Amino acid sequence: MATLNEIAYNIKNIISGGVASDDSDVSIRQLKFMIHYHRANLLVKYTDNGRKTSNICYQVHSATPSNTGIDLNVVGFNDNKAIRSIAYKDSTSVDSDYTPLPIVQNHDRAFLNSSRFISSAASKVATVSDRKLYVWEGDSLVSSGSLEINAILANPTTASTYVDDDTTTYPIPEEIIPLLIQSILQVELSVMAGVPTKGPNNQVNEKQTKGKQPTPKKVQK
Repeated sequence: MATLNEIAYNIKNIISGGVASDDSDVSIRQLKFMIHYHRANLLVKYTDNGRKTSNICYQVHSATPSNTGIDLNVVGFNDNKAIRSIAYKDSTSVDSDYTPLPIVQNHDRAFLNSSRFISSAASKVATVSDRKLYVWEGDSLVSSGSLEINAILANPTTASTYVDDDTTTYPIPEEIIPLLIQSILQVELSVMAGVPTKGPNNQVNEKQTKGKQPTPKKVQK
């Protein structure tokens, strides 16, 4: 399994042709942003053909319910497919366990609250609107307790369980990593293919300029 730094430095090594140099047209920070973006796009395409998302793509993120909603940094699948589960824990009880919450459309809350299939112990429900997560109890928003969100995040480094770029496994199937690198090189860095390679002293590669004749100057009459 690869970490974010391993993927980023692998791409940087390909760009530089294996020559270690601080003089680069793209930074590691830029590469990491590209990795997050292209990972999200590839995962959406990966599941468009009916394939299931791999378990490695999911992360657990802890958050506190809020009246203003929790910003959901999830991949933009249809029908909240990026969210596997949401569980709630009451902070007033030390021994309480996390209880799974049903994820419903906001207009279905009234029906579920009166449904005999929803027990009083699990009367809370979660809704997602405009990339924000809300927890409801009846017609009131919940702003206490703790949530465990199991989801595919658009930026994996924002998960509460993410440690760092050196040790945390990057949440992407290994078989997709070559496609991820290829996508970044072709889409984001294709312009660099036509730019003369620079060496450590910012000199244009001699092999690319060898044999080229200087452009003659125009003589003014």
